Amino acid sequence: MAHASGMPPTSHANPSARRSRRKSPARIALEVALWAVQLYLAYFFVTVGAIPALTAESGAQDTFEKIGIGLWFMYLTGTLELLGAVALLTPWFSGLGALGLMGVMTGACITHLTLMDGKGVETPAMMLVPLLVIVIGRWGTITQLLNRLRGGGR
Repeated sequence: MAHASGMPPTSHANPSARRSRRKSPARIALEVALWAVQLYLAYFFVTVGAIPALTAESGAQDTFEKIGIGLWFMYLTGTLELLGAVALLTPWFSGLGALGLMGVMTGACITHLTLMDGKGVETPAMMLVPLLVIVIGRWGTITQLLNRLRGGGR
């Protein structure tokens, strides 16, 4: 069946439209870099954050007991870190996962600064930078997801 232009829909009559769908080498390099950072962060949050918290390792338990809220908070934090790590590995949710993990790490920084005299604040503070890079790099996915949730379609 032909389009209004008389050309079949599968023809390559408009090479500029076809070219616009191709990713530039710079965009491909950015995608590879973002996925590399996302994989590293997912590994980090599972191995350093979620597993110790969810298995109540003594180090994690000691840290959360110092906070004084209760061990339920350790399990909540571990669960949030695990969910964030899984989100980092999914194309649609990677930006939102990074944004959520930024919230968790910001809370960790505040906790270390206020309740632990700044001891241990370096690790969550250092995680904020690559998480911010992911949020910026995946901002389009975040806005698309939020638009879909609001019923905006595409």
